[in-house]
Amino acid sequence: MITPAELKRKLIHLLNLVIPFSYVFIFPNKNQMAIIMLIFALIFVIVDLTRMRLAFVKKIFDHFFNSMMRQHEISGRFTGATWVLIISVPVIYLLPKEIAILSLVFMSLGDIAAAIIGLSFGKTKIGKKSLEGSIGCLFVCIIAALMLDLVPLIVSISGAVMATVFEALPIDIDDNILIPIGAGSTMVLASSFFV
Repeated sequence: MITPAELKRKLIHLLNLVIPFSYVFIFPNKNQMAIIMLIFALIFVIVDLTRMRLAFVKKIFDHFFNSMMRQHEISGRFTGATWVLIISVPVIYLLPKEIAILSLVFMSLGDIAAAIIGLSFGKTKIGKKSLEGSIGCLFVCIIAALMLDLVPLIVSISGAVMATVFEALPIDIDDNILIPIGAGSTMVLASSFFV
């Protein structure tokens, strides 16, 4: 069953959609958007490093965010939000715009769906994840791909599948890194074959 703190964390995860939508509607230039994301990433890295090293900053941070943080974040690793900003920089700078946007949408929505469905209904375990959560991730990513219609369907579906695979991987790397890298690189490869 999903806890209220985890549900709150995943609903806040929706704010990650600000990044791809800003890239579409506010800062459509690749270089400009990458620089903006780099600035935000550096700010978040500095805040995280300060939180890890100064007790009074950690105390303030814990007061506001502790209930939503995972144990490894509390113990001194970067938060999921920091990883989102860090990975957004190369995704935006290196990938074609449409693929970057889809990759970041898959990261946000797919991860949310996997967690909420997996924790609420997951019975068939895949490591620490569940088959039901993975199916939820795939379904939501496919719906997002169809609604956005940014690249040919075969390309976006391949990205949705790989976003799901990378979200389910039982390795100790943040999903916020794995999903856009897996989905984005797959869509670039698929584009070279099908476009």
